[in-house]
Amino acid sequence: NLHEIQLKPKSWADLKVLRAVEHGAIVKKGDVLVELDPEKLDRKIGDSKLDLELSALDLGMARADLEFAEATIPIDLAGVERGYHQVKEDLDRYLKVLKPHNIKSAERSLISSQNFLAYAEEELKQLKKMYAADDVTEETEEIILMRAQDSVNRARHSLASAKIRNETTLKISIPREDETKKEGELRKRLELVKARATSTADLKKKQLEMEKQRIAHARAKEAHEKLVADRALMKVKAPAGGIVYYGTFDKGVWSGMKLIAPKLKKDGKLLPGSVFMTVVEPRPLLVYALLDEKDLLHVPEGVKGVAKATADPDILLQTVVERVSHVPVDAGKFEVLLNTNAGDAPMVLVPGMSCTVKLLVYRNENALAVPAKAVFNDGDVKVVYLKGGKRKVVTTGKTAAGKTEILKGVKAGDEVLLEKP
Repeated sequence: NLHEIQLKPKSWADLKVLRAVEHGAIVKKGDVLVELDPEKLDRKIGDSKLDLELSALDLGMARADLEFAEATIPIDLAGVERGYHQVKEDLDRYLKVLKPHNIKSAERSLISSQNFLAYAEEELKQLKKMYAADDVTEETEEIILMRAQDSVNRARHSLASAKIRNETTLKISIPREDETKKEGELRKRLELVKARATSTADLKKKQLEMEKQRIAHARAKEAHEKLVADRALMKVKAPAGGIVYYGTFDKGVWSGMKLIAPKLKKDGKLLPGSVFMTVVEPRPLLVYALLDEKDLLHVPEGVKGVAKATADPDILLQTVVERVSHVPVDAGKFEVLLNTNAGDAPMVLVPGMSCTVKLLVYRNENALAVPAKAVFNDGDVKVVYLKGGKRKVVTTGKTAAGKTEILKGVKAGDEVLLEKP
């Protein structure tokens, strides 16, 4: 069993090595294989935590803004509508009631002043006639006439003022007030149109801002959680007990030592997702072999054999074929997996070493065999030639190690020729 060691951080990619176990080290499950430098990551986690807290505050403010908008926008719109209706009512009342009344009042005021002057002049005229006919003393007459004359003068001045006020009211004040009230109504009407058009948009904007902050907070939380999870990768522990191999270990062959070894030194950099180390359990021992295509049909699963260690030919291991690939793994080659009884084998045998395997694919104690080159094809049949040149048709069986089994056609003791006569 083998366990490939690779780091798959969720976010952090600066995998700087502080220390690592040596190639070939024997480790137990849970032992630290590689320790990475966490300094920069710790700083990043601190910054990420602050970002997350700020994001939470922004989210809370956005939520409060949305709740306030949901509560006040309908109130504001109702206030604008109410304000418009009040101004519209004021304008209608002004045009129907106040404006005509103001015009009439200005005209009435001018007529009153004109009448007051006429009354004063008529009174003065009558006094003069009366005093000219009676015997009132001259001094009293003058005083009364002076008073009457003063009333006439004041009435004339009042009439002049009334004319100015009348003109001002009719030509300036009323037109200006008319224009102001109509403009005020128009402004309120446009303000209402705008409020109706923008209130929904304003609320939608607040909702989108809220959703944007929610997404930003979720992303900040996810980013922080990824960094925290990556922090746990700074100490790489063995998933099982076994032997440490630098690089990859595949089918009994390990590779990548030259490329990986510098990266596992202090200050070396590991690549995320790349296998840099393999922990191989030393037992059971499995043998991976390649089988020639011509021998494929002779090696079914379950065939037994013996493996001889290259390191010590005296070490023999009983083997059994567990699996034969159904398709070629290379041109004309098929993969064979064999199990061994290596439980009691000396620990000098470790994964990655080589051996030779001999399999007993067929056994027949009573087999009659001849040299394979003594069997000839003759049309659709196989034949041998006996000593003296006699041709014999034979039925063949297995062929191995230069020998061909004869099932029928000759008997023990017959001598066969190695060449056609």
